[in-house]
Amino acid sequence: MNMDERIRTCPECRSKSIVTDPKHAELYCADCGVIITENLVDLGPEWRSFDNEQATKRVRTGPPSSYRTHNKGLSTPTPGSLTRSKRLRGAIAMDSSEKSLSFALGEIDRMSCALTLPHDLRETTSMLYRKAAKRDLIKGRSIEELASAMLFISCRQYGIPRTLKEIAAVSRMPLKKIRRAYIFLLQKLGIKLAPADPACYIPRFCSELGLTDVIREKAIKILCADKAAVAAKGWIPTGTAAAAISLAAHLSGVTVGVKDIAKVAGTSPVTIQNRYNELAKKSKLNCGGLSPAALQNRKSIKSSTV
Repeated sequence: MNMDERIRTCPECRSKSIVTDPKHAELYCADCGVIITENLVDLGPEWRSFDNEQATKRVRTGPPSSYRTHNKGLSTPTPGSLTRSKRLRGAIAMDSSEKSLSFALGEIDRMSCALTLPHDLRETTSMLYRKAAKRDLIKGRSIEELASAMLFISCRQYGIPRTLKEIAAVSRMPLKKIRRAYIFLLQKLGIKLAPADPACYIPRFCSELGLTDVIREKAIKILCADKAAVAAKGWIPTGTAAAAISLAAHLSGVTVGVKDIAKVAGTSPVTIQNRYNELAKKSKLNCGGLSPAALQNRKSIKSSTV
């Protein structure tokens, strides 16, 4: 009989009425009174709490380590009554590099919250910033533009459909400087990114346009039918995704304005129409009776999609 069975049942009377006596550190049977175990060790805390608020204040352990904070979350917590001294002590103990790191990680977290990005992507971006700081790539450059560029790199690595324009909208730096920092980091860190898949943008665009799942699936099929040619031509993924949505809506008999799609995708109507013509020519789906002459005529395409 192992120890677990002896603790659950009494070895004398086989009763299951086992009582723990914390005052005398004993385990005994309530029926026959035999002491089963002596000198029990309490592995819990030495303090007591009567509600969750007391337990939160008295606990001396913090959250797990994270790269999203400058000290990785390993600092020792202090009582709430010493908040001011804790703030002053923390400000004095941090040097200039730690202050800049704390500011950069705060910017990454702020922009990630604005873009509703997952926590693991924030961790990856924070690790990327620490890696760049270790290689002395931060000195002499704007922290905001580097943090924005790193966030875009992490989005590309995770396959999350976010564009530079969207990141620039929540950043404090203009698009031109973020793009420059993005190219700089790719070269210095040796990061190789695969071309963005236009199909990743289709679910979000269709959701913002209020289109059905049928149109979404049909737009993805249009891109998958000629995926190699789309990647080889180097088209902008947002414009290609918008054109596939426009073509899928037309094949489904749904009227969607080109300007509305362009506004959601962040591109121009002319780009959508040009990509529309190319996709309609090479698409193996039933184009609903569109003639080759109509596909080449931009005005007929515009009238059929607006």
